[in-house]
Amino acid sequence: MLIGMTFGFLLVVAIGVASADDTPTSYPALPDVELVPAAVVAAGADSIDLNAVARLTTFGTLVQHGTAFQLDDGRIGTVAHALVDARRASLGEGEVVPLPLKDGSAELTAISRLHDVSAVEATILPSALSVSPQAAVVGQQVALAGFPDDGRATTTTGTIISRTSGADYGIGRPDVYVISATVERGWSGGPVVDANGDVLAIIVGLESQSGVTIAVPIEYLPTP
Repeated sequence: MLIGMTFGFLLVVAIGVASADDTPTSYPALPDVELVPAAVVAAGADSIDLNAVARLTTFGTLVQHGTAFQLDDGRIGTVAHALVDARRASLGEGEVVPLPLKDGSAELTAISRLHDVSAVEATILPSALSVSPQAAVVGQQVALAGFPDDGRATTTTGTIISRTSGADYGIGRPDVYVISATVERGWSGGPVVDANGDVLAIIVGLESQSGVTIAVPIEYLPTP
């Protein structure tokens, strides 16, 4: 199965929970990565400016943890399931910074349940990431960042396997990137970036059978 059947960052599988539909009975075949355009430049783990990424803590029925990142257009991006039931939320460790939520919903917040991504209108973190001007392509190496249970910023790299229907992985998303990287609980809402450090997608889950990461294209991040 892809991700847990509840909201929050308590997962049966790996990272933060996103709502899931029925478990798929089959998975897409991996594409022929030899057909990738030669112009693609590989992203290393140092491609991500970690000053623009922070641990997200939400306070609702439970206290839960995930990841969020600052964009240079004044939005903070994360997953919808992180904020949809939150009464309060903050970024960081130690000296936390509250996010401008109101009653767990949305004076300054835009939530797309369909794509499981959320944006908060705020400039909080010391650095910011840009949105990539180009979509990812199959075979492109990308870098990912998130905050696992131990609360320390962590990065990894992977390859874009495909852009496919979320239904192929048992979730109700129109389309998702499938990435050959294994992430952990707490990475939900973390950025996927290209070699220039520009954001391509937002991590929403881990497919437990194959260990691939599922990410939603950054174009679906709403504007408050």
